[in-house]
Amino acid sequence: MKFKATIILFIISLGFSINSYADGFCEGPLGAKKAIESAAGVITYSGGEAGIGDCSFAPDEYTVTIYEMGLCTSSPTAPSSGAAYDVSVCSTVIDTPAGQTLNLAAGSEILLTGLTRPANGTYTHAYMLLGNGFGIKVTKQFTNTMFQNNTAKSGNFCWTLGGTEHTSDFSDGSPPSAETSPSAFASCGAEVAAAPATYTEILDEFDSSGSSQFKYGPVSVESGSLTAYLVTTADSRLVTADNTADRLFGMQTLTTPTTITLDSTAFVVSFGVNQATQNKMIDKGVTDQYRVISFSSGPFSAFITVE
Repeated sequence: MKFKATIILFIISLGFSINSYADGFCEGPLGAKKAIESAAGVITYSGGEAGIGDCSFAPDEYTVTIYEMGLCTSSPTAPSSGAAYDVSVCSTVIDTPAGQTLNLAAGSEILLTGLTRPANGTYTHAYMLLGNGFGIKVTKQFTNTMFQNNTAKSGNFCWTLGGTEHTSDFSDGSPPSAETSPSAFASCGAEVAAAPATYTEILDEFDSSGSSQFKYGPVSVESGSLTAYLVTTADSRLVTADNTADRLFGMQTLTTPTTITLDSTAFVVSFGVNQATQNKMIDKGVTDQYRVISFSSGPFSAFITVE
């Protein structure tokens, strides 16, 4: 029987958070988490930036490059600084050494090349190898007055500006809130002024310290538990310094195992969009006002179903 492999992007989300907050949605309640998103998609922040809980939301577009994806009968071996990751317990579904760049938008359907039917069996884990650059395009509304960093431009709408930056360029060993004047890759103003462009974030470290700068998780995502590692194509090992990674290796424990049988005819992977981006911002110095630096990437999770 011919096997049809289709990746359907209902509600997409590929990428990883670079802040230290707990992963989740911008659900509030406002008094406890200091951030909430209304049913209409309008965000309200309260208090100092350092005290605001995680507030992840959906971008309008999200560009990623995928190299490999596979299903695993048990957990793959994670990379370390001295050893490469090992996916020998996995069945490769996507293998495109040159990479396939996808511009994802909610509700779109994309067919990929380099697809292989997974071997029959039950799979409890999955892995994905991605490029570590993520293109984000979004316009977002806030009840707060928001400022473009280093300018007087302000309003209740903010949007991405074109440009490329490494995540380590924002920190220099400190979280963004400790920086005095980082370059802005987002602008703010009235809705009619919004002119979003694609901002590319190159993820070369996570917002943490020590060796965990290059490993993220495990964290709970919509369809399981995710751990991400920054690696290189040269040796597939965990990097140990900024500006050295060129790939992102993600391992996911699936909430619901996936079973492939002789009768399986379709392999569908869906991604959630509501954790795909969040603000990187600094306190303005006025209560409930903030200076926006950029929109950073958020964690991905995959929903895998077989027909």
